[in-house]
Parts: sequence; structure tokens; C-alpha cells
Amino acid sequence: MRSMERVDAAVRGVEEGTLLFIEAQPGSGRPGRLSYDKWRKRFRISVGARAEEGKANEEVIDRLAGMLDAAPGTLRITSGRTDRQKTVLVLGMAPAAVLVKLSMHLKEDRPQRNVAVPKGGDGL
Repeated sequence: MRSMERVDAAVRGVEEGTLLFIEAQPGSGRPGRLSYDKWRKRFRISVGARAEEGKANEEVIDRLAGMLDAAPGTLRITSGRTDRQKTVLVLGMAPAAVLVKLSMHLKEDRPQRNVAVPKGGDGL
């Protein structure tokens, strides 16, 4: 289990609720996967829908709402509608509650793969 200190950089409390910083992965073969990108300090969510006509954004909202046990109408994309990096406002929910609910869905990051240099080559 990852520490809350590590993932809390992806949320910020505001008067209306919580801002959630995410990176969407549209067209994924594994939709619904939630992980944390420690370099970008964002949750990463995979969706099956392609980024066409707002379909991926709709799926992002639906999947996050399900993970948060919230109505889809209480989540709004406030920035990044046409970008993979998005900010989502979760109305009426405190950052601590968002973190607890999302932590139940977090998957571990994939382990690094070993990359072999072909024999006889210098790797360039």
C-alpha cells in the first residue's frame, strides 16, 4: 500500500470540495485501472473510450464517480478537457475522504522491465 503522503499531492481542498489532478489514458485495453504517477504527481486512470467527442471525458467522470461512491453530477472537469492531464472538481467531498476512497482502487505501478543490449552492438 502506498503512503498517503505520496499521493496527497494529487488533491487539493477548495471551498466547493476537492480538486483532483489526474492523467487520463484513453483507448486503454485495461479500462478502470487507477495508479499514481509519482513524477507528475497525478492519479492515472485508464478508460476504454477514445478521446473523440468527449467520450473519454465522460468515462473518466463515470469511473471516478464509481470509485468515490458519488453521483457523476458531483464531478466536473475544470481544466484539461482536450488534454490527457485534467483537473476534476469533486463537489462536497473533503480531500481526506477522496484519498481514502481512491486508495482502495489504486493498483501498484508496473515493475521496470530489464532492457537487454543486443550482442555485438554498442546499444546506440
